[in-house]
Amino acid sequence: MPAKCQTTGESNCEVGGCCCSDDPTPAGVMISHVHKKNEWMLSYRYMGMGMKGLVSGTASVDKESVFVNYLMAPDDMRMDMHMLMGMYGITHRLTVMAMLNYNSNSMQMSMFDAGVHNHPGMGSSQGAMHPMKTSGLGDTRLHALYSFVNRASHQVVASAGVNIPTGSIQKKGGGDEMIYANERLPYSMQLGSGTMDVLPGITYLYQQGKITFSAQATAVMRMGRNAAGYTLGNESVFGSWAAYRWLSFFSTSLRVEASDAKRIKGYDESMYYFSEPSANPYNYGGKRVNVYAGIVLQPKSGILKSQRLSFEYGIPAYQDLNGIQMKQAQTMNASWSMNFN
Repeated sequence: MPAKCQTTGESNCEVGGCCCSDDPTPAGVMISHVHKKNEWMLSYRYMGMGMKGLVSGTASVDKESVFVNYLMAPDDMRMDMHMLMGMYGITHRLTVMAMLNYNSNSMQMSMFDAGVHNHPGMGSSQGAMHPMKTSGLGDTRLHALYSFVNRASHQVVASAGVNIPTGSIQKKGGGDEMIYANERLPYSMQLGSGTMDVLPGITYLYQQGKITFSAQATAVMRMGRNAAGYTLGNESVFGSWAAYRWLSFFSTSLRVEASDAKRIKGYDESMYYFSEPSANPYNYGGKRVNVYAGIVLQPKSGILKSQRLSFEYGIPAYQDLNGIQMKQAQTMNASWSMNFN
């Protein structure tokens, strides 16, 4: 006789693994379990990150120190991503997934004081503020998920994916820009990697009664150099989260995520290293640990049945960054999803 789900009592969980009618996965987690055969899941997700202040390694850096070597210093940056994601269960163990992204980036920088700092070609723009903005289609990701262990309380899921470079790496500044007039903007302002990347991962999920626990390791492995002559650094991420179901439709979660990103390899020959820190490929990568708290709403009846609403807010617990970079201040994740056969 098939085992029943620990949370909903459904009798088909022996072959379906985690029961998606009670899924407390946090908004910022893309992969947590496979779906049952012929089950679809469609979702919209929003991810927003704010950055403010500067750090080198683990130490804060003031703008005056930046102006010793750079023409401009960043004040704040905002990165927003809107994602459409679809998942389909080919079998009870095999699920495929596709993610389409739209990215929007903005950065505000201050010009050096020409009366204090001496840089070649500094002109007469002392004290000026310099905004940069880019937006458009980001990279596309395709994944296959296979559950080696697929029981009512446990899943072990291996994932293999590919990043398709549909996001532009040719975004340029306007003709009236102070620094990047009709020239390619720095690496962090581009919309994609420009390379075909491999995305391996392994996920463990446990559900028992009102408690859910998961641990996950993923990576981004860059393949070759892009058309601009550089490769973004490889990334590895380890995350773990736990959730508690307080009511049949309401759960909360706590998540910790640690990441390690390598420096950029190569460089964009059109870019002057010392325009500002994000133009220097040395100033990329590092180690971060973020902590997130989240909620999930999953109505059991009415017009929102089979739909899921979730929100997550995160702050940095630790940052050890290469060169001079902006501090991560906060992250917000939100998602809406719907399951159907």
